[in-house]
Amino acid sequence: MNKKAIVPLILLIATGVFFSCKLIADKRVFTYSDGIEIEPFQAPENQTLTKNQAILETISKVISDAHYSPKLLNDDFSKRVFQLYMEQSDYGKLFFIEPDMKEFREYEERIDDEIKDGTTNLYDLVSSRFKVRLKEADSNYKAALTDAFVFNENDEIELDGKKMTWCKTTEELKARWRKNMKYRTLSRYVELKDEQKTIAEKKVKLATDTIKTDTQLEKEARNSVRRNMANYFKRINKISDNDRFAGFINCICHVVDPHTDFFPPKDKQRFDEEMAGSFVGIGAALIDKDGSCKIERIIPGSPCWKEGKLRKDDIIMKVAQGSDEPVDIAGWDTDDIVSIIRGKINSQVRLTVKHLDGSIEVISITRGKVEQEGTFAKSTIIKTDNLKIGYILLPEFYADFQDPKGRRCAIDMQREVGKLKDEKVNGIIIDLRSNGGGSLSDVVDIGGMFIDKGPIVQVKSRNMDSESLNDMNSGMFYDGPLAILITQGSASASEILAAAMQDYKRAIIIGSTSFGKGTVQRVLPLENFYQGDASVLPFGSIKLTLQKFYRINGGSTQMKGVTPDIQLPDLYQLMDVGERRDSNSLAWDQIAKADFKPLKQNVDFASLIDASKKRIESNESFKLISQNAIKIKKQSDDNTYSLNQTKFQEQMKEAKEFSKKMEDVEKSKKTLAFENIPSDLPSIKKDSTSIKLNDEWLKALKKDPYIAEANNVLLDWNNKLKATGAVGNSNKN
Repeated sequence: MNKKAIVPLILLIATGVFFSCKLIADKRVFTYSDGIEIEPFQAPENQTLTKNQAILETISKVISDAHYSPKLLNDDFSKRVFQLYMEQSDYGKLFFIEPDMKEFREYEERIDDEIKDGTTNLYDLVSSRFKVRLKEADSNYKAALTDAFVFNENDEIELDGKKMTWCKTTEELKARWRKNMKYRTLSRYVELKDEQKTIAEKKVKLATDTIKTDTQLEKEARNSVRRNMANYFKRINKISDNDRFAGFINCICHVVDPHTDFFPPKDKQRFDEEMAGSFVGIGAALIDKDGSCKIERIIPGSPCWKEGKLRKDDIIMKVAQGSDEPVDIAGWDTDDIVSIIRGKINSQVRLTVKHLDGSIEVISITRGKVEQEGTFAKSTIIKTDNLKIGYILLPEFYADFQDPKGRRCAIDMQREVGKLKDEKVNGIIIDLRSNGGGSLSDVVDIGGMFIDKGPIVQVKSRNMDSESLNDMNSGMFYDGPLAILITQGSASASEILAAAMQDYKRAIIIGSTSFGKGTVQRVLPLENFYQGDASVLPFGSIKLTLQKFYRINGGSTQMKGVTPDIQLPDLYQLMDVGERRDSNSLAWDQIAKADFKPLKQNVDFASLIDASKKRIESNESFKLISQNAIKIKKQSDDNTYSLNQTKFQEQMKEAKEFSKKMEDVEKSKKTLAFENIPSDLPSIKKDSTSIKLNDEWLKALKKDPYIAEANNVLLDWNNKLKATGAVGNSNKN
């Protein structure tokens, strides 16, 4: 089968360029390919709007006109926004006090009116009050860490903000800060004591001057907490008014539905980079260490890797743009340093760095595209006896919508599957665990690799009937045994692929019930929908829920997710996670099934499932995971911790014992044998960093019980095929 063209008609995340513009009575109306029409917000001629008001009005108009299922603007909507905004503003109830909340509650049922009127009084009040409380909190944490803590009292702390009440006075708030700092110090103090104990156990005798007293350890713990809190407040103080307002706007958006988001311009750029798996820069990972900006890692293949002079642990002292004067970045936040090192492609940046040997050098680097390899699909082979099972990790359904020649997961997946076919594997595992989704057109193309032809998913817009997105290519690219791993973090496009393969009976789905996101978003530039004073621009973009997708059997993955054929124990299996935990999520529904026929497998899936269940029941790793799931649920329900050292250590002991048991099980069990695909070896062995990253990846895979069970299922599949005289590999092209 030839490489499939990427169909741009409907994308899970698109750039909003698929529209036509028409004029009606001198007004622009944007009509999208799915029949949605959005008339821009017209600013009143006799009223001057602030930028925040203009953004609020424009977003409200776009949501009302185009969202798949916009909510009514009423008092109930207002209450939901208010609750979410308060949780976002001060979840731990460490800043505001009850008198503040009394003022804020005056707006609890008036947010809908503010949206209609284009006013931002609640936001203005909360924002200004937070700045006052932030200064007080800065003093509170410092005062709390001035004197030594005593850990033999029987006090405790509640860490679940939803169970806490607002402090009535500033004095109560000071006491809460002290208790919070005591908890953090106790946690660090216990860690330091454990570290010293471990060192003592490893050495025959410690020098007297290296053994620290409890008093010294407590002081060291407080100093550690003080440094962390200083960095925390530094980050909070850096948050701009624009970013704070974006947070408020997103509370409104998330009450409409959890996946509608407002992106200020810089956040839109970050979103595009995440989707594309690449960015323009030099390719050096930075870390703040001891007050200096150090090079933590050089990304293989990046501009600074190719230039060759920048090395791990180099300290960046100054940054210059081209021939401009260097800027001393001492004391700068890492994010700010990153922002000035990045820039336009093919532009030059000069770094003044201090090497480990103390020498100082100015290094000129030409910026270029940096690909984050951890985002992209990659594969390896599991060898068991005389059989080979292919393993493909797909972290997300990435696509570079800004660059037609950029990376796309469908093309990469076809290449990985092709490499495994060349190695004549007896089955393939596709790992979609914690894959949050991405490009809808790419998942259609990927699904088409494993069926003859037919629908992969159904999509329904607000004002249109549902339609099927089909694989139009005849023949399977790969027709051998197939297993797909999913977890509760597998969402959207991951669920589409897993559901389609399950409905076709093409693959066995293994893991835990997926996230339950059955909605489709598109990113739209807000400037298109505003007519008024241009001085308030730019606004940014909105990621808007425009459609819902459905399985080809007619059911929705929304809220319910995909239930695996083989359910594996999961640490969070007892937790209410995923789409279903959010009361603002769109409801589950169903439509008519698409025209498709399940495949006739020559292996009975029920027998494979039964054999797997028996293995799972006797697997020590899965038993421990199930036991810990109960503890995690209990801990989630009760977030109260003792501030008494003895009792606190008892609470922590359970977690350590579980980790120790898991380590013992991992050491005793047989690990999987992985080997790289021969054609990948040149790129893996190109430098020491690539070799190390590959070794670390394979090492982690060898001890993964979920991959081990998926491998067992495909081995069983092959044994069944052997018994019927069939084979478990495919060489079709």
